Amino acid sequence: MKRFKIVSMLCLTMALGLTGCGSNNEGGNASGTPSSSGKSTDKPAETAVQEKVVLKIPHYKSGQNVGAKFFLPQVERFNTKYADKYEIQIEEVPNDDYNDKIKLLWQQKELPALIEKGANELVETLIEKDEIYDLKPFLDSKPELKASLIEDSVAFNTRNGKIYTMPTSVVRPIGLFYNKEMFADAGITKPIAQMNFEEFDQALQALKDKGITPLSLMTGENAWTTMLLASAFMANEPGAEEVLKSNRADKEFDYTSQMWVKAFGEVQKWLKEYTTDNVLGAAYADSANNFLNEKTAIIANGTWMVGDFSDATKAPEGFDKKVGVSLYPGGIGLATTAEYSWWIPKGLKQEETEAALAFIEFIRSPEEIEAYMVAEGGQAPNIQTSAEFTSKLNPILAEMNRSVTSDLKMIAQSMADVWPDQISSKEFSGYLPLLAQDKMTPEQFAEHLTKKAQQFKK
Repeated sequence: MKRFKIVSMLCLTMALGLTGCGSNNEGGNASGTPSSSGKSTDKPAETAVQEKVVLKIPHYKSGQNVGAKFFLPQVERFNTKYADKYEIQIEEVPNDDYNDKIKLLWQQKELPALIEKGANELVETLIEKDEIYDLKPFLDSKPELKASLIEDSVAFNTRNGKIYTMPTSVVRPIGLFYNKEMFADAGITKPIAQMNFEEFDQALQALKDKGITPLSLMTGENAWTTMLLASAFMANEPGAEEVLKSNRADKEFDYTSQMWVKAFGEVQKWLKEYTTDNVLGAAYADSANNFLNEKTAIIANGTWMVGDFSDATKAPEGFDKKVGVSLYPGGIGLATTAEYSWWIPKGLKQEETEAALAFIEFIRSPEEIEAYMVAEGGQAPNIQTSAEFTSKLNPILAEMNRSVTSDLKMIAQSMADVWPDQISSKEFSGYLPLLAQDKMTPEQFAEHLTKKAQQFKK
């Protein structure tokens, strides 16, 4: 299986030591038209210069969301740096309500000055309508910032010569975490990334034979942990490399081919034989708690979960020492460069646009990127990290970096990245209980999802 362009870049980066879930712009209207908040922009320029610009931003990385641990302190660092000039205020929005919130604000012509992602369909609609600020002039004026961005991400975010959402500097291959003590008890010694999925199933059975529940899966919410493992399985199947390639922008609307059906069949087996009794309707919190409290041996998730392993409110003391991390069987890492990130609506006051650009530049600075990778993992191929970077890494994150260096065969998108949003957020998980209870075959599951997806095809 040939590697993608980004794989070579990642491995070269790791070799040079430049590297680490959880979820993710010009403004400027000088004519005095209404801003996204509906306020007039006729305020005299001298007053605008004197007053602190406050941007109120709804965001899902707040409250108990795992991403809040890094994001909210990052916002505070920005506010401290620009204490006399700018301030970002975060409005807490539940993760499941975030996309609907942004869509509603757009319909009401009340978009905030900064938005991270939102539903793909909404962003694409705004791009078609040219309602998003073009970041290209800003990036052209910041050569160091521009040089730090990943080429495939820049290409994805560029349309008609304009850059609509901020390209990324970091790629975080998603793998899985496992309980090393449980693996030792079951006699499993081969590294997961060096297994094929047949050997992986044998490892699951070895765990089960020892009275250990192998997998933390879920069928509620967006079935995140289940979807990730299914994606990695499918990535090993013939033809999947093209469907799941890391920079693919097009959506997939037909899931009836053999690779999809086989993956759904594997999910059915996992749900029936290798997971917890509470999997039906289980949300992410249930899946995570099962792993954190040593009720299961494996969870598929991103490196943003690492902080939970040493959090005494979530896991037993010393649990982090028991956790290993790996790419998926076959050397698969799940990541995408074909995604939208931060964007700025057109029609803002000039000072609001400047504040939004300052925030974007701040979070993409080398110092903040390095802090982000230390906290949540990932690799920044085009950024020179500090001499102390590796020593700052959590041992689990360092282990993931080593797995990327030695075991990575392919970077693939997850199924959720190539499905339309409605399939990812609702329909996939909605049918999983029927699959788990043998009320639907894998073929029927694939047909039902395909019929649903056709409704969302433009």
